[in-house]
Amino acid sequence: MKYIKVAAVTAAIALAATACGGDEKDGDAGGGKDPAKLKVWMMGDGTPEQTKFLDGVEAEFKQKHPSTDVQVKYVPWPQVATTFQKAAAGGEGPDVTELGNTDVQSHIEQGSLADITDEFTGWADGKTLNKTALGNDTADGKTYAVPWYGGVRGVWYRTDWFQELGIQPPKTWADLSAAAKKVQDSKKVPGIGIPSDQTNALLSFVWGNGGEVAVDDGKGGFQGRLDQPPAVEAVKYYAGLVTTEKVAPEKYVGKNELEGPQRDFALGKLGMYVDGSWALKEMKKISEKNADKWGVFPIPTKTGGSAPVMAGGSDLAVWNDSKAKGAAFDYITVLNNAKNAKGWADYSGFSSMRSDVKFSDPKLEVFTSIAGNTKFPPISSGWGEFEQAKKVLPNAVKAIMQGKSAEEEMKKANEQANTLLNP
Repeated sequence: MKYIKVAAVTAAIALAATACGGDEKDGDAGGGKDPAKLKVWMMGDGTPEQTKFLDGVEAEFKQKHPSTDVQVKYVPWPQVATTFQKAAAGGEGPDVTELGNTDVQSHIEQGSLADITDEFTGWADGKTLNKTALGNDTADGKTYAVPWYGGVRGVWYRTDWFQELGIQPPKTWADLSAAAKKVQDSKKVPGIGIPSDQTNALLSFVWGNGGEVAVDDGKGGFQGRLDQPPAVEAVKYYAGLVTTEKVAPEKYVGKNELEGPQRDFALGKLGMYVDGSWALKEMKKISEKNADKWGVFPIPTKTGGSAPVMAGGSDLAVWNDSKAKGAAFDYITVLNNAKNAKGWADYSGFSSMRSDVKFSDPKLEVFTSIAGNTKFPPISSGWGEFEQAKKVLPNAVKAIMQGKSAEEEMKKANEQANTLLNP
């Protein structure tokens, strides 16, 4: 297998122009002889472990396509947008690509992804895929991608501290606040870490209170709901953990979970924080001595129960300009079969989007349960800009944490939702 790591945007652009999509002489256009090569784009920097895993996938793929050389290119996440834009503008791309699930709709709208409805219908394993996640990969009744893995979030906590202090895993917001205060008073560390730049966690609090970002307006667009009482109350509670109840430190304002909370929790300097299953491996690198005392419970709702969670993650698609669409889809079915899906979940720490694949580590089993309550934000091509480029919710919550009116900030956020989600 040939691997290419894109080290700069210019390199990404050059490769996109010269090494993508498969030439006519290589392809089978969905049938016939094996293509000479199959170009696969993977997002991120790549690791030796990932390369070893993908070597195994290629070996299995070659059982059906022995003459095809799989060429993998790693595209660092900061360069993804530019690389895809250049590939789309040039009329070229890879044969198979990983892509962020919140970007799928914009790529469908741009015409970058192949219609794989027939191939997907004939794939028996497709029945195991998360139906909510799969819905994000369709448009006008056609399928353009398949879910690969997802990251749902829960609340990490110290099981030994909870046991010592007689705290049960919180089921309500009041329980969460009380637990944070009790840990803080007893252990002399902040009770919970609440960074403002954490859209997925914010969504769970909004959804868990019956709120919405936006709803279908019945005219093919979306109507914002961030200025409505359930959403406003949710962000008030979230921000209030810092400003009113003072069980969360101000130092995480403007930051995300990786910029302090994860490390502090691993070092025993924080009582709780919101993060995903993948955090376990990273926290063990920081400090493994208390790893056996780390546990997870679902993000609670105001009145009791588990809040819905957003499964941020990656999907797999065939590029529309590929001349080897049949082989490309075959590669996806191998990469995402039960054996490889489990191998990827155990390596990456991300949940498989297959219902028949679980984590091997029992500590992470709770995330499989949490993932059963998955919800997606508005399926709009503008979601990427709303969530990533403009950071609408994080900016609103940051302002509220800094003393601005929740009603006013959420009104502004709602105006942005009405604009960005209706491009």
